[in-house]
Amino acid sequence: MPDLSLLPLFLLFCAAIFSYDCLFRRVPNKFLLIAIAVQLGFFLWLGKGLNGIGWLNALSGFAVGLAFFLPLYALRAMAAGDVKFFAVLGFLLGPGALLPAFLIASLIAGAHAAVMYASRLGMVPRMQLIAMRVMRWPLCQRLLEKRGKRVGIPYAAYLALAGAWIGVHGAGIALGFT
Repeated sequence: MPDLSLLPLFLLFCAAIFSYDCLFRRVPNKFLLIAIAVQLGFFLWLGKGLNGIGWLNALSGFAVGLAFFLPLYALRAMAAGDVKFFAVLGFLLGPGALLPAFLIASLIAGAHAAVMYASRLGMVPRMQLIAMRVMRWPLCQRLLEKRGKRVGIPYAAYLALAGAWIGVHGAGIALGFT
């Protein structure tokens, strides 16, 4: 059973990745390196990781996550930040959490893509009107300027949501995934 006192730390990490990827379409290496360092620190200090997994599970989770998404990166179907975050998620949660995280994130990303596609085709004119108004806001203009030319679906953000859900349910706080 994972140590529940460490769950807020993991949720904070997931929230940071979610926010940063949604706003800027980037996954900062600093966040990933801090998460790895914290996990390694807990291995040295407690002999187990943040969610109670051992060294072997963490390393195999990292390797599986990297091996699963690296070919997608090579085919330009996935961004480098998504690949790195998925590997780190495997390092934090273990390999058993990667398939559910992938499936949950893919469902959310699919819904995002469907809404964007419908909006671009003009199928939902009211949504286009709202989007045009939001794009004129100064805050939105600054975010878009900072984002640069990076577009696409924030897949790492959706992986972070899925990881947070798995972390909460895996800790036994809520019914569902265990």
